[in-house]
Amino acid sequence: MQVVRGVEIINQVVHSDARGELVALDQHENLPFPPRRVFFMSVDRPGTVRGGHANSCDEFIVVLKGSVLVEVDNGGERAGIRLEGYDRGLWIRAGILIHLREFEAGTILLVCASELYEDTRHYDRARPDLFRADCHA
Repeated sequence: MQVVRGVEIINQVVHSDARGELVALDQHENLPFPPRRVFFMSVDRPGTVRGGHANSCDEFIVVLKGSVLVEVDNGGERAGIRLEGYDRGLWIRAGILIHLREFEAGTILLVCASELYEDTRHYDRARPDLFRADCHA
């Protein structure tokens, strides 16, 4: 589901049984690019703001625990998306300005990036010129 051009919500399949729940991230099924870097962040302090920049790479964000408000700006449109739970993730294309706010205490985010950190550039504004030509979101 498109949020703004360059940002898409991707529903995740949650497999549940008596043992618990499992979500698998499979490239080109529910993970839209081959990840080059995977990291997580944990936020406990109220009022914390993360991000504040656009990246030269795509990112896929999923909440493992808690919730967060993700504000996105593609240079022409803005939106806020509350992510809570791991049943949906957010695909953010290169060039989208992102702010992460209103973290629930104890929130843990998993982030997959399409570039290694040392190959990633950061910008203080949206860069719609970085959207790939095949970007349909």
